[in-house]
Amino acid sequence: MYVAVTGSGKAKVIQFREDTRIPGTNKKKTRVVKTLGNYERMLAEDPDIIAKLKREAAEITRSKKQARAPLELRVSTQEIFQPDDVVPSYSFGHALVKQLWLDLSLDTFFLRHAGKKNADAVAQALYYLVAHRCAEPASIRKTSADQSFYAGVEPLGLDLFYDVLNVLADRKDDLILHLNNMFERKTDRRGPEAYYDVTTYAFESTRWGELRMFGFSKDHKHNEVQGVMGLLLDSNGLPITYQLFPGNTMDQNTLEDSVKHLQTLYRLEKITVVADRGLNSGANLALLCSNEHDFVISYTLKRSPQSFRELVWDTDNWTDAIDSETGQVTFRSKTIRQNLEVRVPLTAEEMESQPRKPGRPRKYGIREIPVHVHLTWSAKRAAKDRKDRERLLERLRKNLDSPSRLKAKMRRGGNQYLQMELDTENWRIDEKRIEEAARYDGYYAVITNNLERTTEEVVSIYRGLWKIEESFRVLKTDLRACPVFVWSDEHIKGHFAMCFVSLCLIRYAQYLLESHKGVQYSAARIMDAIREPLALVQGTFPENIVTPTRICQEYLDLAEILKLPALKTNMTLTQFRSSTKLDLSRNLK
Repeated sequence: MYVAVTGSGKAKVIQFREDTRIPGTNKKKTRVVKTLGNYERMLAEDPDIIAKLKREAAEITRSKKQARAPLELRVSTQEIFQPDDVVPSYSFGHALVKQLWLDLSLDTFFLRHAGKKNADAVAQALYYLVAHRCAEPASIRKTSADQSFYAGVEPLGLDLFYDVLNVLADRKDDLILHLNNMFERKTDRRGPEAYYDVTTYAFESTRWGELRMFGFSKDHKHNEVQGVMGLLLDSNGLPITYQLFPGNTMDQNTLEDSVKHLQTLYRLEKITVVADRGLNSGANLALLCSNEHDFVISYTLKRSPQSFRELVWDTDNWTDAIDSETGQVTFRSKTIRQNLEVRVPLTAEEMESQPRKPGRPRKYGIREIPVHVHLTWSAKRAAKDRKDRERLLERLRKNLDSPSRLKAKMRRGGNQYLQMELDTENWRIDEKRIEEAARYDGYYAVITNNLERTTEEVVSIYRGLWKIEESFRVLKTDLRACPVFVWSDEHIKGHFAMCFVSLCLIRYAQYLLESHKGVQYSAARIMDAIREPLALVQGTFPENIVTPTRICQEYLDLAEILKLPALKTNMTLTQFRSSTKLDLSRNLK
């Protein structure tokens, strides 16, 4: 690298330049490394500027040559008689988790809320629990036993890992508020849409507790106690908050607490709640309307009143999209204005004001909510519905001669097209039901109480609901929130808080990759990027040489976004610490 003055007159500038030889020729290629500024202005400010810049260029050149210089390593060739004789290796992908942790200021949050006693160790234990959960989910005992395999981790006692679950349980509300404040600052979080859904988590036990109760299991584990979780996401798929309920809580009874919590976190007067039809109860819709919130919820055509279905089959007022090449209709939409009658519990005052009559007092009343039903039909969805039904019918026809298999199908919900005679095993396909089901191929309906939104807006909002379904899958499958290996109620609450923080970090990593790199990686690939990287350590401490291996593109992309210095093929301990912020000397001493 050298200093060059280029240009003429008042346009002269000072540059750092670098010459490289073109392979196979005697020619050189000049590259401008940096333009430093106007020559006359810089010379007027410091007459000795050229000499200083030449010394700086020489120092940069020397540093670059030194960085490219090969590292000398003396290694032994002793025979291997026991596991400790092999070259040690350490996982270091959790360097990404550490940077995400710091980026969201979780280090300072937990130091502030961990209590006065042993705050550093508590904060470190919480970070390691989440890092291990993001890399290789396991029980607390297994997580504790793996500490020595993680680069830069200071070993902590097993009891501390159980104790810090209490910290997570106690500080859950503060933690969620902190994460939401950080996401508001660091993402383009847009309101007021929030996606809501409910799922169940089974415990491999029948012991009851505050949260562990028998109830309807969405994982078909009806012989085990379970807990219920309600989860809220924003339009980016980033978690907002969650609520835990006893395992016997119905889906419809979870929304009120979550909406109140959501309104506090969002600090908005009006919220749009997006949910599936499982939350479509009269009390929920009335609750949202009474608080002047909006809802966008799917509408089941097959269960709708006959009068409404007649409006659906009416050919008037449809808007069609036609393929310019084939002339075929590919998409249709229609908006129907309705007063939705919902059944809501009567208030205590309404119960008292009822006239005295024989029999039980009335507990529910009817309320009408003005809504728009946005009805759509698409050729692609119709083809999919038809193929799904044909696939199911094909399996049923194959099993008509096997009553035991058909009974199993009934238990799994595949009986909608079957007809049988009582007290016999004479099964047959119900052709009328098939014909009726075919009428609904391609149709989908979404209802909202916001009468100003267009069909395109409502459908677009509702399509985002897949993000929360995917988040439940990530929690259950990738982060393995279930089965739960702790039993006390406080530890259970701490376990789910840990899993929620882990989900926040994974989702935030996905958001960063999409917003900075324009790429969409699954949660599983993000976790692979955290779990797979390995550092081989050769030599004698402190003159060790570290060789990073098993690096994937996801790691490199995230490391660049999080401003971690680039890795090298072979590194000193100091260089490795600079590139990962992990101190391997803790493992090697």
